Amino acid sequence: VISGLDGHGLGTISIDSDAPVRGIATSGAGGRSFSLGIAQSVTVLARSASVADAAATLIANSVDLPGNSAIMRAPANVLQPDSDLGDRLVVTGTSDLSRQEIGQALDRGHQYAQALVRNGSIVSAVIFLRGCSRVAGLLPVSALNARMAEHV
Repeated sequence: VISGLDGHGLGTISIDSDAPVRGIATSGAGGRSFSLGIAQSVTVLARSASVADAAATLIANSVDLPGNSAIMRAPANVLQPDSDLGDRLVVTGTSDLSRQEIGQALDRGHQYAQALVRNGSIVSAVIFLRGCSRVAGLLPVSALNARMAEHV
């Protein structure tokens, strides 16, 4: 089941044994790691768990609005002195974003995810930000809530 941050179910994924998916991973802001982007959640289906994990992180980092003053950032090593990210700026919070800005950030992540789908790295990805979403690739969904539809 793919669930949104508000706890509502967004859909159920059914993966048959003949499907190429063997790995599922989720990444995004608010997790236990620092994020370079503002995606609340990115779930990736891939041929292996390690590829899904790496792709989820990369896609989540690409959901961003570089230079936007609504996104607060700080050097990772200031927040956690032993961070392997060193002085790279990580997201510490966001204030209000317009629907257009949310769409622009999602579009950046979607373009990155679509490139990974096209080159065969991943099967699909679902990207969430502030109640909006994008889907890259073919998602093996057996039941899909209307909330999942792309919007913004």
